[in-house]
Amino acid sequence: MQRNLCDKIIKLDRNIRFVGIVNNRGEVIEGGFQQGIEPLLDETAEQQMYIQSLWNLTTLESYSDKLGKVRYSITEHDKVTLMTFPLGDGILCLSVTPRANVNRIRDRVMQTIKKKPTSRKKKK
Repeated sequence: MQRNLCDKIIKLDRNIRFVGIVNNRGEVIEGGFQQGIEPLLDETAEQQMYIQSLWNLTTLESYSDKLGKVRYSITEHDKVTLMTFPLGDGILCLSVTPRANVNRIRDRVMQTIKKKPTSRKKKK
């Protein structure tokens, strides 16, 4: 199911460089780069970035009781824009090109996440 989610999201826009699901330990458990795209960071730096992204979103969520639920976080760099969305007990991370329409991608990702099937509670 998660692989399917990453596949759907990476196909939303050609300016999406990377899509990955990061667990609560900061490990990428699904996803990858768009075909032909090379990472800008080495593996160690990438891992640190995912841990930092998870920490940032977790910190923001600590204010949810006063500010409301965190829907996403966007960080713009010169070479990429990073987009982070809460997903279960982890996060969904995207890296997009500087020329990407971030608002359009954000909206499409949020629609795709909402369509993701959730586990149903068993009837008693």
